[in-house]
Amino acid sequence: MAVITISRQSGSLGDELASYLSEKLGCEIISREHALEHFFDDQPEETIEKLNESAKFFLTPVPGSKITYKDILVSKIKEIAENNDNVIIKGLGGCVILKDDPDTVSVRVYADEDTRAARISRQFNISMEDALSTIAIGDRKHKRFVSNLFEVDLNSPELYDLSINTDRISVEEAASSILSLCEKHDRRIMITKETDSNDSIDHQSETPVFKNPTEEEFARILDMYGIEWMYEPKTFPIEWDAEGNIKMAFSPDFYLPKFNIYLELTTMDQKYVTKKNKKARMVMELYPGTTVKIVYKKDFHDLVERLKQFGG
Repeated sequence: MAVITISRQSGSLGDELASYLSEKLGCEIISREHALEHFFDDQPEETIEKLNESAKFFLTPVPGSKITYKDILVSKIKEIAENNDNVIIKGLGGCVILKDDPDTVSVRVYADEDTRAARISRQFNISMEDALSTIAIGDRKHKRFVSNLFEVDLNSPELYDLSINTDRISVEEAASSILSLCEKHDRRIMITKETDSNDSIDHQSETPVFKNPTEEEFARILDMYGIEWMYEPKTFPIEWDAEGNIKMAFSPDFYLPKFNIYLELTTMDQKYVTKKNKKARMVMELYPGTTVKIVYKKDFHDLVERLKQFGG
């Protein structure tokens, strides 16, 4: 599962969402409290208090060193992200620090001011007026921390892969959206990393554009049965000339992540069937662990029914 960063407004259920995901995934939450306790455990208590109270103090050099407390924070978070498959980073500018990390999914959790104030009012049994004051202070501190350390606006949409408004949805519903995104994102990254290790070509596109009606029909059938698919995500070189230039490559039409299988659709024309079968065999020989199946149009429904029996 991807590393998840969560940025949240006060009273937006961001803290509750982080806790829910942590329990669901069985992973640790890296919060401000965790950072102060573990990242700066060699610092005196007075320094910890200053770091807790002032965002600007993070820009102060560590005594006897040229590095700042911000440098320590950034390096520790990058180290955690690099060494953990499952981890949630709550606040701390994680969305900025890991902005270019392909394994990270960054989420912004927000809600209407009145909604947030009502939640804070119920939670702490205070008036709406006091609750509004509380969320204003919290929002200002969150924004100031990121602004002072990284000189960016915490509300900038380009920092996030997913923004969730919790006015009308529950923590469970928000978590389902995040987990679904992470699962699909992980599969895209997995294919990208595979291409780096076995010399195949990453051919994933942001939006599938089918080459013919047969492929579009098959995609609809897979959707109808709830079977996840990816369209032509990889290209496999299978023949090279004497100088190492690619002479022939094969891009199977569909990849079914749950079954780890590539499917190539074909017509009844034997000439094309023979060529595609040859290419499929070459892919499986040259790329161990890769399974490619040739599917006739008449076999669409039979194939899907068989997949369903195995958990499709």
